[in-house]
Amino acid sequence: MTTGMTHEGNLLDYVYVLVRWRRLIFAGTLLATLGAAGISFVLPERWTASTTLLLPEEEPTGLGLSLLAGGGSGIPAGLAGLVGMATPSERLLTLLESQHLLGLAVDRYDLVARYGVPHKEHASELLAEQIEHELGRDGSLTIDVSAATPEFAAQLTTTIAGLLDSLNRTYRRRQAAATRQFLEERSVTTRAELNSVAQQIRQFKEAHDVVDIGAQTNAAVEVVQGIVQDLARLQVRLGVADQILAEDHPELVRLRLEVGQLELQLQTTVGALGAESHSKSASSALGPPLRRLPGLMQEYAELTLQLRVQEEILGFLRGKLEEAKYREALDTPTLQVLDVAVPPMTRSAPRRALLTLACACGALVLTTILAFLLESWQRQRQDHEGRVAAIRDAWER
Repeated sequence: MTTGMTHEGNLLDYVYVLVRWRRLIFAGTLLATLGAAGISFVLPERWTASTTLLLPEEEPTGLGLSLLAGGGSGIPAGLAGLVGMATPSERLLTLLESQHLLGLAVDRYDLVARYGVPHKEHASELLAEQIEHELGRDGSLTIDVSAATPEFAAQLTTTIAGLLDSLNRTYRRRQAAATRQFLEERSVTTRAELNSVAQQIRQFKEAHDVVDIGAQTNAAVEVVQGIVQDLARLQVRLGVADQILAEDHPELVRLRLEVGQLELQLQTTVGALGAESHSKSASSALGPPLRRLPGLMQEYAELTLQLRVQEEILGFLRGKLEEAKYREALDTPTLQVLDVAVPPMTRSAPRRALLTLACACGALVLTTILAFLLESWQRQRQDHEGRVAAIRDAWER
């Protein structure tokens, strides 16, 4: 029961303070409200226009080695940001915040005089503060620009969107020009390397009497097979004749000469030791000896591989060079306008009603707190005066 009475007494104390200091609370709140309303009418009006742009889809321009196999772009466009590469959205935001774009807008509308600032850099900073942008999940870019009038806000927003598209096209053309220059230089280098490898192959063929090493190898093997068969048959006949004929018999001498010539021809074709010292015979048209063919074929295969690689690289560079030339000459819009900037119907600042209401609420709270502080101070003062009077009365007695 005591607790309820105490709580009711506290509430009555609060009501008493509010009623006693009602004039202070009302006057303070009224003055703050009128002051906020007056300030809101003095503040300059700001109007915000908005435009929405659709960013272009990035075309594959990768120069990875996977393109040699016709695989397209080396890195998917959606993963470019994950591997440290700049995405189209990031490049556009960089251009939008660049001093170059802001400076062009400042010069076009003479914002130095309009803003009343001493130099162009300051005007660019003020303009940057009036621009807000937001990237949507669907790949769109929303640009909001604030100005002193609705018409100027719409004009400035449209101009900034146009400058953004123009700078983006310039950036892409410069990138294509740099790529074209690199591809041209690389094509010249690759052509020189291709000619060098072709010269090595020609020298290799001339040094080793090679025309078609595969066909010559097959022909040499067939010739060796024929020589071995003839040599085996003559050796059998020579063995029989050696047993039945005299040593100086003409047939035996002829067979020995034929066997010797076949053995010499076999050594020359196969490449036995000392065979290179003999004069060239008809078998020299078959190319190098068979014993040297494995090493020569490996060397020839390496040279041929180098030649094919250089040819593939040169063909790839030619295709990319034509693509870079096309991109450099391309001058079509890169941004599509989804929502055109129009003069806004309502101002974005100042929000007079909101500002007045916020100041009124704040003043009400502050004056209420001030009333309780004053009431507490007066009560403490009365208590102190009563105690001082009691002490004086006790002393006089």
